[in-house]
Amino acid sequence: MNADQDYGFDVAGFIVVPQVLSAEQVQACNQAIDAVGRDEGMLEWPGPSGAAFRMLQEHPVLQEILAALCGPDYVLDGPPALVAAGAATAAGAPLAAGDPERNRRLRYVKHDGVRICHGVRVVWALSPSPPEQGGLIVVPASHNRRMEPPADFLSGAETLEMTEELQLQEGDLLICAATLLHGVRGRPGHLLASEYISARAMPAAGYPEIAPPQWATELRPEQQAVVGRMTSGRGGTVLSDGERAWVDTAVEQPASVAYHLDDGSMPDPHELWFWEVRGYLVLRGVMDEDWLAAANRAIDTALEAQPELPDGHPSRLEEVPEQALRENDWEWPEETSVRLRGDIHRPRMGGLYQLPRPHCEPFRKMIAHPPIVQRLNWMLGYGFRESTEPMGCVYPQGTTGGSLHGQNPGGYTAINGRPLVEQVNVAWALHDEAAGFGADSGGFLCVPGSHKASYAIPRSLTTSIDLPQVYKPPLQAGDVLMFGAVAHGTTAWRSKRQRRTVIQFMGSGNVALAPGKKSVGWRWSTDLNNPANKAAAKS
Repeated sequence: MNADQDYGFDVAGFIVVPQVLSAEQVQACNQAIDAVGRDEGMLEWPGPSGAAFRMLQEHPVLQEILAALCGPDYVLDGPPALVAAGAATAAGAPLAAGDPERNRRLRYVKHDGVRICHGVRVVWALSPSPPEQGGLIVVPASHNRRMEPPADFLSGAETLEMTEELQLQEGDLLICAATLLHGVRGRPGHLLASEYISARAMPAAGYPEIAPPQWATELRPEQQAVVGRMTSGRGGTVLSDGERAWVDTAVEQPASVAYHLDDGSMPDPHELWFWEVRGYLVLRGVMDEDWLAAANRAIDTALEAQPELPDGHPSRLEEVPEQALRENDWEWPEETSVRLRGDIHRPRMGGLYQLPRPHCEPFRKMIAHPPIVQRLNWMLGYGFRESTEPMGCVYPQGTTGGSLHGQNPGGYTAINGRPLVEQVNVAWALHDEAAGFGADSGGFLCVPGSHKASYAIPRSLTTSIDLPQVYKPPLQAGDVLMFGAVAHGTTAWRSKRQRRTVIQFMGSGNVALAPGKKSVGWRWSTDLNNPANKAAAKS
């Protein structure tokens, strides 16, 4: 696996390798399915029919990826079978989560430089899966979940804008972590799925039973269940109330979404689940029309006043160059992504809380706004505070983007059943930001799930923005976006209207912050890398 694939699988839980199979190989498999008329048992089919599918198991691309993910001694644990039809709509498609015992057995781990995916789901696309026909649905980054999803999300009653329907092309190879949440919509054509496990994972069917030694037959049933896998290949589940132990057929159930927290830090289950898996959260319609109009009037007034503002004024507009540009002698490298390249350095202003009345009011209203406080208390814990002055982004058409940065898995943890981070940025959208990377797009993007990444962001500053895991969420004026340890950046602003976004920087009370802090990370005028910074020249 290359660096892109390592990173992609680590953060998203799946990768798609395009066009692995030739047209002749695909045709051989489809002809065999049509001839035999069955949707499973392919490896046992006689003659050329079975040979076509045995060839898939031996494909060098698949073998190389499985060895990289599961280790060299991986084994087939679930024989190939066609993916069955699913729900009529993506919104109603239930998701397979697996019980806790299975998820522990097939877990994905990356520790001390060693990566093992104990279970992998492999899907060969033997026909395309266009949107009108149906396809596989996945929840990117859910293989790394540390808490169970809400019941209505698993049932398909809620999507929470977290699901992705994969559009596979004929010959594509999909590799998923076995613990990734997935489902099926419609009739996705000939998609052939199988499962592999590492040599460290117990097979789903267990091991062949053998005769136990005499001493084991003399034990009580609950004792035999404990030593059974070691002695006979057959164990069991033992329960206890502290006074006695007994054998049962119970299967461990996922914990309900209950947090036992006080009212001041109680999260909404849907929002907590989204934050835990994706690493960011969008709150819709926080600002009403009057608030938005007042904020935009204030920025208009501040922009009109720019010619009269002296150097160093808090509201003086500063153009902040992209790191990739200033590290390359102020020339864009030839390979720079079109998502990043622009003609205008990013114009930013501060002093929003200090504007003359009434123009300071829409921004001061953002301070301790109740819906934001409610979320920050469970994200950052009690005692959170604003770390530095907010940043006002005022980007005209042609403004450069911002390369991927900020990935910090070390700043993300889970305590008492809920996640905690040390830094959360709160971005207030004063204008729309379209989804995706079209001609009218621009603005915030991120790599969902990268707050738990075990690999560094691959590629250079100028090209990492093109990674397939990069996602551009849609934002409407009045929405608030919150993000923490997730890798993030901005795509170059292509829209004819300005990008207007106010970003507050909130920190946990656990981090040292001396009062009267003067340095501001987003200001180019105080950046030590700025040749015009007199403080930098003296150092």
